[in-house]
Order: sequence, then structure tokens, then C-alpha cells
Amino acid sequence: MIGRIFSLLGKGILVILPIAILIWILNFFYGIIKDVIVFVFNVTSSNILITVSIFAIMFLVLIYAGYLLEKNREMLILKIWDFIIAKIPGINTIYSVLKDMIKMFSGSGGDQYLGVALIDLAGSEVIGFITKEEKESFWVFIPTTPNPTSGILLCVPRHKIKKTDMSVSDGLKKVVSLGIK
Repeated sequence: MIGRIFSLLGKGILVILPIAILIWILNFFYGIIKDVIVFVFNVTSSNILITVSIFAIMFLVLIYAGYLLEKNREMLILKIWDFIIAKIPGINTIYSVLKDMIKMFSGSGGDQYLGVALIDLAGSEVIGFITKEEKESFWVFIPTTPNPTSGILLCVPRHKIKKTDMSVSDGLKKVVSLGIK
């Protein structure tokens, strides 16, 4: 009876956890946007023309930054930002993992991986991302689900790997969605 209650409690947490994380992320970005807006209105409260001008300039800067990123993915500003973040212990790891995940979801980070494969692990097939090819084996990253930022890295013999025609982005979506998508 108690085991059943804890089982249902755990399943309930797994249902609510993604929603709670999404609400937390949205609240975080809402706080940042709200702070910027409050700052601009406090600084320029006496003149609506200055307020509108600041927001128009911010809008144009964001459009221009998007254009530069689309045109040249190795922008100097991004390189400087990456350099600064790389010097902060702890933050650099989180930043690089998030950056890699965004690249993979957008479809532009898949070039780091040689493909998606199914690996026999304890009698079950699991999705893995081939990261390096060696003479008789592959290095395969097997992510945990639904959080693909952690997992295990295995050196798997060639004959134990079934390569798939799935894209890296689709494989990652399958991992994050718990196999639903």
C-alpha cells in the first residue's frame, strides 16, 4: 500500500516537473524583461519621446544582431562573450551545455556528431550519439532522459551498433520527449 502511494507520488512529480521547470524559465525571462522596461521608464519617465526612442533602438539592435548572426556565425561579440564566460568556473560548463543543446535543437549542432545509433545495453536498445570513430569501435554518448545534458560515454565495438537514419535533432527530441516524438 505504502509502496503504491510512493509510486504514484513519484509519477505525479514526473508529470508536474516539466511544467514547473517551464514556469520557472518563463518567470526568469519575464523578470529580466520587466527589469529592463522598469529601468528604461524610470530613467526616461519625464519624456515619452526618449522612452520610445530607446525601445526603437533596442528593437533595431536586436534585428541587426540577428542579421549578423545569420550572415556570420562567428561574430566578434559572441567570441568575446564566450571567452568571458569560459573564465567563470561552474558557469562555463552550464553555458557550454546549454549552447550545445540550443545548437542541436536548431539543427546546426549536429555536425559534431557522426550520427544516431541504437546500442544494445543490458538487453534493451538505447539511443546514442556517435561522437568519434576509431579503428574497430565508436565512441557513443548515451544521454539520460528527459535531461540529455547528462549520460554516459561508451566505447562500443562496431558490430554492436545499429546506425539509424534519424537526424541528431530528431534523436535529441526523442530523448527529451521520453520517446513520444
